[in-house]
Amino acid sequence: MAAEWIRLYRTERTRKRVTKGVLFTIALIATIAYIFPLFWMVSTSIKDPADIMRDPPLILPRDVNLEIYKEMFGSPPEGTQIPVDGLRYMKNSLIIGAGTMVLTMLFAVPAAYGLARFRLRGSNIFMMLLLVTQMLPEVLLVIPMFIFFRELHFTNNYSSVIIADAALTLPFCILILRTGFLQVPRDLEEAALIDGTTRFGALRRVIVPMVRPNLIAVTLFAFLVGWGDFVFSLSFLQDQELHPLALGVYNFIGYYRIRWEGVMAFSTIIAIPVVIIILALQRYFVTGLTTGSVK
Repeated sequence: MAAEWIRLYRTERTRKRVTKGVLFTIALIATIAYIFPLFWMVSTSIKDPADIMRDPPLILPRDVNLEIYKEMFGSPPEGTQIPVDGLRYMKNSLIIGAGTMVLTMLFAVPAAYGLARFRLRGSNIFMMLLLVTQMLPEVLLVIPMFIFFRELHFTNNYSSVIIADAALTLPFCILILRTGFLQVPRDLEEAALIDGTTRFGALRRVIVPMVRPNLIAVTLFAFLVGWGDFVFSLSFLQDQELHPLALGVYNFIGYYRIRWEGVMAFSTIIAIPVVIIILALQRYFVTGLTTGSVK
């Protein structure tokens, strides 16, 4: 009998090891599949232009070539008539990203708090509309927004892109913040009100600190949407001086050829802040997105 139990135990342990090994292998393959395009992007940006189209392709560059980055940040090669001002593109992306973040949070926090704390007539319909808007692709909003901004003479400035991006991020941020507010006990808020603070004071001093992961998650989301915006910037900004990084790639797309090292260099610069922010604040980001999911 004891020998049978030992055999079953060993069999079960072996099966668990095999299962873990298979799951680890699948996770490793999926990770490589996601990371390889980023690696190829960075590798292409530092290759010599003659090596980019080699057959078979070079996985790693033979020599590190940083000339394209020098060209992007103020040192164009001789004979270049229009230098690429990478710092200006970065400034524009930063303005659009920060503006989208501020505008989104300005409306998302009170809206999510109202939906979580008050019984409002039609709130269920409003929540359903928020969910429906998440299924609409971005390109469907471009034409009506362009007509709206054009009638108001509001195109060709940062504000039009910021408002459009905020309209895109606001429903998602409200949904995430609402789940966080629902996790905060009402007793804490009522105790603060009894102590003499206002409802706004209770929101600022008691509730907001308790939903910090949610706030960080939606703040990062709103900023990154504005930082990497392409469709709205392409549609609303005619002045090249206002173009963000995502539109800077057009400097390297010509009629007869595409300078892939420049396209990949711009893409790398766009991706670097995203990767740094996610790695530095991933704990808050994951917690904020999953808070309230079980409920």
